[in-house]
This record gives sequence, C-alpha cells and structure tokens, in this order.
Amino acid sequence: MRVIRLSVLTLVTLAVAGPVLAQDSNITMPVAELEQMLAREPMQIVSADKSRPKAPGDITSKAEVSFGGREPFRVKLRRSEPGAEGFNNVPRYDLAAYAIQQLLMDPNEYVIPPTALRMVPVAEFKRNYHDPAAVKPTFNVADEVLCVVQYWLQNVTNPPDILDMNKFDTDAVYARHIGQLNVFTFLIEHRDSNQGNFLISKAEQGPRVFSIDHGVAFASLDSDRGTAWLNLRVDRLPKDTIDRVRQLDKGQLTAKLGVLAQWELRDGHYVPVEPTANMSPSRGVRIKDGVVQMGLTREEVSGVARQVKRLLNQVDRGRVKVY
Repeated sequence: MRVIRLSVLTLVTLAVAGPVLAQDSNITMPVAELEQMLAREPMQIVSADKSRPKAPGDITSKAEVSFGGREPFRVKLRRSEPGAEGFNNVPRYDLAAYAIQQLLMDPNEYVIPPTALRMVPVAEFKRNYHDPAAVKPTFNVADEVLCVVQYWLQNVTNPPDILDMNKFDTDAVYARHIGQLNVFTFLIEHRDSNQGNFLISKAEQGPRVFSIDHGVAFASLDSDRGTAWLNLRVDRLPKDTIDRVRQLDKGQLTAKLGVLAQWELRDGHYVPVEPTANMSPSRGVRIKDGVVQMGLTREEVSGVARQVKRLLNQVDRGRVKVY
C-alpha cells in the first residue's frame, strides 16, 4: 500500500506543484524587493519589543521598520556581539544559510524569509531595545551595531514539531516543502531545533515550512539545543532539489559562500559595498584598511561540500528515495 501511495503522491506533486507553489500569504511582498530593502535602503526603526518575551536571554526584537520612507512593516532584528562571533550569534551564518537556499530552490519555495545584514547606529538601536546597556559597537572604529534583519513571516504558527508524518504521506505539496527544508538543514548541519526556530504556514493544504534561526550551524560546537534537523528525517526527497545538489561542487560553493557581504568605512560609518576578492579564506570576519568582509571560512565551505557528498551517497545507495 505504501508503494502505491507514494506513486500517487508523485503524480499529484507533478500535477499541482506549479500553481500551488506560487508566492503565498506568508511572504506578502516580492522576495527580490524585500532583499533590496532589507540590505540597502535607508532604515528607520519605528518601534521594537522582545521577539520572545518568555524566552530567557532572547536578544532578538520584533520591530516595526520603515525602509526608504515606505509604510513600516515588521522585521526581526538580532544584534551581534562585539566582533560578530559568538555561540548562537554568528550573523554571517544567517547570510550563508540564506545563500545556500538560493542554490537549492526558487524564491516562491524559500524556507528562510528574506534576510540581510546591516549596520545600525548604536544610539538608534538603543532607543528601541529592551536592554540598552547591552548594545555595544560591533567594531570599535564605528559607533554601529551589526544586525541580522529578517522579514517577519505572516500567517504562520509554531507547533512543537512542524514535521507531521501523516501529512507528509498524504499532502504532496507539504511533503515537497518538508523535503526541501530537510535537504537545506542537512547541508548546513543545523544544530538548534528549538521549537521557536521552525514555523509552518496556517494553510490547511500544502503549507510552507520555514527555518528562521541559523546561529548554531556549519562549524558550530556540539549543541544541547536540539539536533532533530541535523540529519535526514524523511525517506524521500524532491528530485529537482537533489538535481540542484548534484551541481554543487567545491568551486561553486567557494564562489557563493566565501564572501557574503562587505562594508567600507566612510566618515565614521560602515557603508555596504560590492564584495571584492576574499581577503582571508581562513577567517570568517575579515578586517583590513577600513573594510569589513564576511563569509564562510575555507574549512566551513569544505564542511558544506562534505555534506553534499554524504547526502548524494545516501541517495545513490537507495537509502533515500527521490521523486
């Protein structure tokens, strides 16, 4: 019966994937437009509060923000610590995770909402932060704090586990979304499966699933924060996603992930600029002559490449099916 059911699901997926997977109510603006706004357009914080008031030590904010004078909308803001490196607070990991999903899927199926890094004046951030004394400049030559800025998803919920195996076996579009998510979490070695980090659309049929926090991934230390999504949780994956994985050689991964963002110091402020050549492949945060550059290290990129090989090995040996 299971073989028959999987065959039916495959046919259903092929028949409905196109129209059903169009941009839905979870991300209500074009992804490309959001990416540009979050990263580049003038930003003004209108108001902010704790993202998860009941979570001890949570440093993220849910903020109403105006970009380029537009009507404010909600985003997640997460400040970095001085130096931009710390356990569960590695801004470049959030950007790397976003870049990897771009290699795996189209924008209407993204499992991470639009995400960017940007420098925010310390004084402005303090005015809207629940613990102003904790806000410090990320780099001591500019009175600015580096922040992860992420679109706040609409019409989503936060169940104990977004993976429902009964739904996975009966809802072809949901199964596709879960498969794409699992490929992504496997490649980045996701090590923080706390409930608040995974969301699912409120849609009854074909709900999208999302991962919103990637501070404990890649070369992070072993974690006690939950590793449910570190490995493959499902036994079948979309063929077109696996086909994209097969294209990910070491050179392509290095080109995409080695340099993710760059800023140049001008008149005491860091201004985003187009990335140049990798200033130091052995370091994730590179600072030289007024330039800050971020990306994955050579070792971290190699880790992603190893995960690619591990995944394809499981597929090619028949341990994981594709459809």
